[in-house]
Amino acid sequence: MIIHAPCGSMEGLESDGLCQFRGIPYAEPPSGKNRFRPTVSAKPWKGIRSCKTYGHAAPQIPVPGLTCFQEGETIDENCLYLNVTAPVYAVPGLHPATTDNAASSSAPVSFQAKRPGASAALPVLFWIHGGAFQKGSATMGMDPAAFAKEGMVVAAANYRVGALGFLDFSEFLGEEYRQSGNSGVLDILEALRWTKRNIASFGGDPDNITIMGQSAGAKLCAGLTLASGAKGLFRRAVLCSGAAQCIRDRATARAVTRLFMQDAGLTEKSAEQLLTLPWETILEAQKNLFSGLNLHTVGPVFDGVTFRADDALQLIDAGVSNDVAVLMGTNRDEMNLYWYIYRFHELTESHAARLFGNRAPRVMEDYRKLPSGKSFHKSFIHLLTEYIYRAPCVRMADACAAAGQKIYLYRLDWDRQPYKACHTSETQFLMGKDDNLPGLDSSPAHAELARKMHDAFIRFIKTGKPDAEGLPSWPLYTTEEKQMMILDSTCRTAAAPAPETPDDMPFQIFRLT
Repeated sequence: MIIHAPCGSMEGLESDGLCQFRGIPYAEPPSGKNRFRPTVSAKPWKGIRSCKTYGHAAPQIPVPGLTCFQEGETIDENCLYLNVTAPVYAVPGLHPATTDNAASSSAPVSFQAKRPGASAALPVLFWIHGGAFQKGSATMGMDPAAFAKEGMVVAAANYRVGALGFLDFSEFLGEEYRQSGNSGVLDILEALRWTKRNIASFGGDPDNITIMGQSAGAKLCAGLTLASGAKGLFRRAVLCSGAAQCIRDRATARAVTRLFMQDAGLTEKSAEQLLTLPWETILEAQKNLFSGLNLHTVGPVFDGVTFRADDALQLIDAGVSNDVAVLMGTNRDEMNLYWYIYRFHELTESHAARLFGNRAPRVMEDYRKLPSGKSFHKSFIHLLTEYIYRAPCVRMADACAAAGQKIYLYRLDWDRQPYKACHTSETQFLMGKDDNLPGLDSSPAHAELARKMHDAFIRFIKTGKPDAEGLPSWPLYTTEEKQMMILDSTCRTAAAPAPETPDDMPFQIFRLT
């Protein structure tokens, strides 16, 4: 099947009433002269491009149990591709391939008849994958078919990660690389611009785009609501286990870059080698920096261009994101994933430094107060979940509500599984995708919660309000009524507890200044 879009003509796949277009280039390869530089828009192509296979994922060091590529998916520096999934009935002018390079399957291509009213453009969901800003790909974390079958067009993009995507090299390479610490952010902004220009050709409404992400993807969504050049690219944002605490000051970003340069054996005089080294060499040099449990080593940077302030809460207070409605929340036992996957059973000073930088001593004070014995595990998970996930989420919600932004807050408490309500738990209910957690429940209660969550989030993406049959009315989170939705076997609204972190703990969770 072939569609024609402003970017060029594409041949994709059709199955079960959906069409998929994979490996669409939205930007020029970020290699050679483009390495560490702002994203360059892809030029339109001539002829018909085959979009049946996924594009390369960004260079990364896979983590067993957490990194799950699709069959045939590879990594390469030429990674700026996106995928689009849409209901066949919604795509205007869709027709079977007629060229020599068309699909060669002997089975006839089937097309659904248009549904009543299907001429209207569909809402668009733009998915941003997670992976601690170090790994992942557009195919991870969410099944696009689960959303496309609900009457929307789904786009998902790869972006630069790790040293190639989130290290600020301006101190070594000069002011023209001022935005190098936000290369991954700039990639997503360009992918959103591509979506805005081209998504109508897939049946999507370019004026009704919602960004959505989990973990680092949620943090990037939060950052995008505050980024320069993002205004008008999307109307809503869904943040699952992540907030804007990830954006770091430039001094911290440069301190991390210096550590990388030491590991790479490079100095100020030899720094230009960064521009010609094979990407495999850069990947090898970042291994030490990204070893073990490090959730905050890299991330977006207050560079003065991409983010025109030095504090996320200041930007929220200034109202730069007031036109974006946000649905956000966390899981009750987030850190349990790392207790089991990384066997993270204690907080040493070294661990704390990797997670909190120079703020580690303050966290260690609270850690040393935890009770020993049977209650230690639960208290340990609660403490770190509060510092790393829940408190930043609530603080961002408070700031957004005070600025007049529409905010809906949730907490997932479902714990009928060995890892309890740990990080990534929402995927089994919300994303239409079984995650890799062991011992997942298959009871009617599990299926009912999945239906309610999925329906509520779908409604938010389509209308801006997370309603679902069987859920209580989901209230706005306001400065007066700080209400959230508790998602469990019995869903209910409740007052969101105030952050338990100390007042002197900055919103930016990781600092080296």
